[in-house]
Amino acid sequence: MAIEIGRAKTPWWFWLLGGLFLLWNVIGCAIYLMDQMTADATLLESYAERGQAMLDARNAYPIWATAAYALAVWIGLLASILFLMRKKLSSTLFIVSLIFALICFIPTFTNAVVKAGGGDSYWVMPVIVVLIGAFEVLFARKMQSRGVLR
Repeated sequence: MAIEIGRAKTPWWFWLLGGLFLLWNVIGCAIYLMDQMTADATLLESYAERGQAMLDARNAYPIWATAAYALAVWIGLLASILFLMRKKLSSTLFIVSLIFALICFIPTFTNAVVKAGGGDSYWVMPVIVVLIGAFEVLFARKMQSRGVLR
């Protein structure tokens, strides 16, 4: 079953994936806000034995990477909203969001203090974020080529 709006048919799974994109990006924004707003004492308390390593990592994380993190999540959220509005600009914004995500992960792999703060699985979340971001880009481009995004 497809919903026809204008000329291009919009399949039901477009709305399902669009909703999941929106949820993923809302969660990303929420995590960003928690990362930025959590007090040092709360971080130390919440993570017990790893708290000091996480606090050190947060303090060692460069401002340019934090800016890239902010841009990645908020542009991703805007892209997912525009995607659900069937706007082709969403395709470009998903690409921009992914580029900023890649930039913000540079210290995760190059800074020993940041890496230590993430523990042994420091690489897992960046890989998940990049894979989902790449899927958003590819799916949005496919929908654009099919005329679903206008």
